[in-house]
Amino acid sequence: MMKKLFVTLAVFVFFSLPVSAPAEKVIFASSEWPPYVFTENGQAAGFHTEIVLELCKRLNIEPEIQVLPWARALAYTEKGKADAIFSARRTEERDKFMLCPSEPIMIEKTVIMALKGSGIKINKLHDLKDKNVGVVRGYTYTPEFDKYQGMKQTVCDDDAQLVKMFGAKRILLAAGSDEGTIKYLCKKAGIEAEVVYVLSEEPSYIGFSKAAGEEKSKALAVKFGEALRKLKEEGFIEKVQSKYF
Repeated sequence: MMKKLFVTLAVFVFFSLPVSAPAEKVIFASSEWPPYVFTENGQAAGFHTEIVLELCKRLNIEPEIQVLPWARALAYTEKGKADAIFSARRTEERDKFMLCPSEPIMIEKTVIMALKGSGIKINKLHDLKDKNVGVVRGYTYTPEFDKYQGMKQTVCDDDAQLVKMFGAKRILLAAGSDEGTIKYLCKKAGIEAEVVYVLSEEPSYIGFSKAAGEEKSKALAVKFGEALRKLKEEGFIEKVQSKYF
């Protein structure tokens, strides 16, 4: 009788234990964009990658991150081959095929940077008059900056060359299409720089594919928005950012 009672209790306890729900698999598409996304030892890494992985951990999601050319990442999201994309600015065209959380993953800033201690102050665009500003060939910054004729420009092939010339003091001001990218490259090169003027600010998001299932994308957008807000409140994002720039 006691043996039977013990077995019955054991079975009752076993079925009373909480059962973890299986992790939901979500395919994320992104593109090489150091320091936010890059591949390291065959795995996706970087500032935004770490944020996405932490969000997935908290939301019991099994992530698969595919690092692709940007145009393909957008196409995969539009067609539902990927459930989500990061990090993407919202546009009228993108809003047709993706849903974004209420909380952006970051605010992208287009900036003018100077070497620390230079004493250069820029309070408005026209303060750049007659100054030599480093830019990257083919980049667009803001319509006002791109059209402004009052400054001189030193044109570089890419951000790496821009930072190299900046560090060598061949240019005293550098235009960054993204603040984080320039700060990251400066940090790697041991260059102390600071933002002296912000040309524009625009939010960037994790976008969820409508083609992968509209109900699913709505639910994910809500969950990720709430979880992102908590990460920011906890200081998690600032802590991770400090590793990169």
